[in-house]
Amino acid sequence: MGLFSRFRESAAIRCVRAVLEQGKSSAEGVAAAVRLMEVGTQRCVPILCEALAKEDPTLQVQAARALATVQKRQPDERILKALNAAVLNERHNAQARQAAVEAIATVVDASHTKSLHEVLRSHRTPLQVRVAAIRALKKLGYGEVLERLVEATLFGPTEDPRGEIHRWAIRELGALDEHEKLTKIYEIIHGRRKLHYRSFAAVPGGPASLVPILAEIDPKGAIRFLHMMSDDENPGVREAAVKALRPAQGKGPAAAPPPG
Repeated sequence: MGLFSRFRESAAIRCVRAVLEQGKSSAEGVAAAVRLMEVGTQRCVPILCEALAKEDPTLQVQAARALATVQKRQPDERILKALNAAVLNERHNAQARQAAVEAIATVVDASHTKSLHEVLRSHRTPLQVRVAAIRALKKLGYGEVLERLVEATLFGPTEDPRGEIHRWAIRELGALDEHEKLTKIYEIIHGRRKLHYRSFAAVPGGPASLVPILAEIDPKGAIRFLHMMSDDENPGVREAAVKALRPAQGKGPAAAPPPG
C-alpha cells in the first residue's frame, strides 16, 4: 500500500472513531467506512468491528460491507467473528443483520454458514433477515435449501401467530428451481429424507402436517403424490391427503387421479 492510501486509511479510521466516541454525524462515519472499502487493511478491522456493534443501522450496514471487502484482501478471523455475531444479535436492527448476512455470503463457502442456519431456526428472526439468509445459502450453493424452507413451514401458531413465516416459506418453495422438490418433500414425509432442525414429534399431526404444503406449492403437480398417499399406511397422512385432494371450496368428490 502506498503512502497516500495509508494516509487515507488513517484519516478514515480517525473519522469513524470520532463518530463512535464523540457522537459526530453518522453520515461522516458512513463516508469514512466507504473509503475503508477502498483502502482498508487489517489496521481498520477493530474500528469497523466496533462500528458494526454500535446501534446505528446506517453505519452498521456500511461497516459490514467494508469488513467483507477487507476480508477479501486480507483475511482476518476477527472479521468473520464480528459478522457472525452481528447476524445473531437480536438487539440489532433487521437492516444491520441483513447486511451482515449478505457480507458473510461474499467471504465464506457453504460449509461455514452456521450463523445463517441459526437465524433460520429461530422463530424470533425478522422475516427480512430470514429472506437474506436463504438468498445467501442459495448464492453459496448450499445443498439443503429445500429442507430449511420445509422446516420453516412447521413453525406453529405460537411461534408464527400471523403465519407470515409459513406463507413466505411456501412462496420460496414454489419459486425454488428444483425439479424434484415435490418428490423430496414426499420423502421427508415418509422419513426417507431427514430434517435437521425441526422434529415431527413437536409438530401437531406429525409428518401429516406437511401433506397440505404439496398442494400449496404446486396444486397440479401435487395430485400424483396426494393420490399415492390417499391409501398411506399412516392414517394421519392418509386423511390429510384425501382432504387436500378435495376442491378448494371443500365441495364435491376428490380430484380424479392423473392418467397413466
